[in-house]
Amino acid sequence: MACAFACGAWAWAESGATVAALPLTALDGDEVTIEPHSVLGALLIVGFSQESGEQTRAWGNHVSEWADEHAGDEAPPPPMHLPIQSSSTEDPLPVFSIVVIGETSRFMRGMFRRMMKGVMPTEVEGSFFLAYERADAWREVAAMDDEAAAYVLRIDPQGRICGRHAGPPSDEALAGLLHAPCSS
Repeated sequence: MACAFACGAWAWAESGATVAALPLTALDGDEVTIEPHSVLGALLIVGFSQESGEQTRAWGNHVSEWADEHAGDEAPPPPMHLPIQSSSTEDPLPVFSIVVIGETSRFMRGMFRRMMKGVMPTEVEGSFFLAYERADAWREVAAMDDEAAAYVLRIDPQGRICGRHAGPPSDEALAGLLHAPCSS
């Protein structure tokens, strides 16, 4: 089922779209792939350009504020995790931020990584990644059509996309992603 709306709305993913095999680089330089570590999957905030930085930062702030508001009387979840109702677990939904840079020299990779590490709060460094390889695959998976927009993907535990949003954050967009029909 594919259903797309104008900029700022969410769309359900086509069956089979996955981020599980797409390579990423952590801020410490380690090569990794997305492994949600949760039966809930994960939420990915993806940016494709410097212009998308405003929206991706806004999404990070929105997620943080939403998590604080919905923690209730319990201790707030760790940074970049969302408390959501689920019959399968009490674990919070992990949130990862990804900047898709594309192919570049080893020197430029190191420069980007050091620059991002320098501006990233220590408590969220483990949830922030850079994509130097397979930029076209990231664009396809996110259904990217506007480099200035943030793309937020809800993935299931196998890395398959079960919800998508392009544009600035809103409570409606986040609710749509959190309630996306992901398998578990």
